[in-house]
Amino acid sequence: MANEINGTTCLLYRKTGPTTYTALVGQLEISATVLGNAIDVSSKDDNDFVKLIPDELGGKGQNVTGNIIYSSDAEFRAMRELAIAGDSAKFKIDFTGNDVDAIYLIGIPTSMADALPLGDKVSTSLTILSLSTVHYGDPL
Repeated sequence: MANEINGTTCLLYRKTGPTTYTALVGQLEISATVLGNAIDVSSKDDNDFVKLIPDELGGKGQNVTGNIIYSSDAEFRAMRELAIAGDSAKFKIDFTGNDVDAIYLIGIPTSMADALPLGDKVSTSLTILSLSTVHYGDPL
């Protein structure tokens, strides 16, 4: 397989202005999960067969889970404040440096757990839960 996306360049940005994602939160190792379940509308009239609504999913969204190494103390505190308050922010997840490959979402950081090893970098495992439509290559 050629030209595969290299996860080692995965960066998380937070939107700080009306049109720019300038706050580099840090470098990520992630697992991105696309959510959605078929909607069951079965009834007794369907003779025990499952009947689903075509072309529709319920509970659509995307969860981004992983470990982050922060770019600064300020971004560490900013993500903490968002999680504690339950506030959302607009995020960009950049895999390649090319916006067409990026994931854009409005989300809330949750499930944060810090690792603070003696003499080494601080990292946090976290989940960002999407609150609305996730955009691929199309900034919010």
